[in-house]
Amino acid sequence: MRGKELIDYLVSQTFNVYPDANFMPDLDESQLPALFVFGTGGSEADPDLPIQYPTFQIIVKGKNYKSDSTQMDKTEQEAKRLIDFLEHKNHYLIGQNYVYVSRSMQSNPIPIGLDIHDRPTFSTNFRFKLQPI
Repeated sequence: MRGKELIDYLVSQTFNVYPDANFMPDLDESQLPALFVFGTGGSEADPDLPIQYPTFQIIVKGKNYKSDSTQMDKTEQEAKRLIDFLEHKNHYLIGQNYVYVSRSMQSNPIPIGLDIHDRPTFSTNFRFKLQPI
């Protein structure tokens, strides 16, 4: 599964995702909160079946925390919403892939801290079991 396929799927499910995979530019405050998708490889494909096990890190970045102290919690809530959405999701399509199951690699988002513009940032990580169509 390509990062762009995951991005398009998340956008179709009401998430605000930066349109290019593996890139996190400095966005204008009005474009946040936003998700940024990074492919992280995954484990080897099944040697006997056409099944793959890709993994992705999805960074969630919120609005300026120093301007609005509720942004830390709001950003964490958005990251948790993403985890809850993809956790244990079974039998669905992402792009040209039939996803048997998706799993979060942790039950809560990982706080990374504030970026240089004082925007809260959280990391989420997912693994997928899928078969390309």
